[in-house]
Amino acid sequence: MAASVPAAADAPRVGIASAVAGDPTGKPPDEVERLLHVGLDVQAGEVITTGAADRAHLLFLDGTALTISSQAQVTLDRFVYDSDRKLGELAVTATKGVFRLVGGKISKKTPVVVKTPSGTITIRGGIAMFSVEPTKTTATFVFGYEMTLTSQGRTRSVTAPGFEVSAMRGQSPGMVSRVERAGLADSIGRLEGNGGKRDGSGDRAVKAAGLAEANSAKGPNSRGPLQGGPAPAPQGPGGPPRPGGFEQGPGPMPPQPLAGGGAPRPAP
Repeated sequence: MAASVPAAADAPRVGIASAVAGDPTGKPPDEVERLLHVGLDVQAGEVITTGAADRAHLLFLDGTALTISSQAQVTLDRFVYDSDRKLGELAVTATKGVFRLVGGKISKKTPVVVKTPSGTITIRGGIAMFSVEPTKTTATFVFGYEMTLTSQGRTRSVTAPGFEVSAMRGQSPGMVSRVERAGLADSIGRLEGNGGKRDGSGDRAVKAAGLAEANSAKGPNSRGPLQGGPAPAPQGPGGPPRPGGFEQGPGPMPPQPLAGGGAPRPAP
C-alpha cells in the first residue's frame, strides 16, 4: 500500500506570511504549490518563490522576521523552538534574491544560519541584509551582535554595523568594507517594491508584530545593549573595534586575520 501524503494540518508550522505583495508562492513538502496570502501558515521545508512584481514577509514563531525581495527563492530548512526556554534553531537556504532578517528570540542565543550558493551566513541578534546571486553572496550587517560569512573553510566575522562582506563561489570571503549608502539603493528598492521607490510599506508588518522596538527601529548608530550581546565596551587606547576578521571555519586551514580584522568577541 502506498504511503499516504501528510495532511496540511499535520505539517510542522514554523510561522506565517505576515505581508505579501503580488503573487508569491510557497511549495510545502509533499504538497502542491500555493499562493501565499496574509495569515497563511508556512511550514518547515517549504520553498518560497517570488516573481518580478512579488515580495513577502515571513514572521516566525519566535518573532524572527524575514523579508523576501522580488525574483527570489528561499527554503525554510529547519525551525525548532522551545517557547518556554526561548531557545531553538533556525536555518534557511537562500538560492537567489535580496533578503532582510530581523532576529527574534532564537538569535539571542543561537545564530540563525543562511546557506547560499557561495557560502554560509550566520546572524547573532539584530538585523542583516544579504544579496544572493548564483556566483556571489554579499552580507551587510545593519545592527546587532555579530554576523559571519563562511566559504572555503574560512570565516569572516563582522561586528561593526554598516559594514559588509562578500564571497564569490569557490573563493574565501573578501575584505570587510564599509557600505556605501548609494550601493544599498537597489537592494532596498527590491525589498520595498513600489518600482524601486521607498514608501516604507514593506516594514509595516514587522512593526505591527512588535519587533520594531527590539531591532528594526534601532539603526546602526544606536547605543545601549545590543540584541543578543552585551553592551558595547568602552573605547580603549587602541581605538574603536574594527569591522571583523577571519576566524577558523570548518576545514584544516588555521585562522589568519587580515587587515581590518578583529578578534571575535566572547559570547555573552
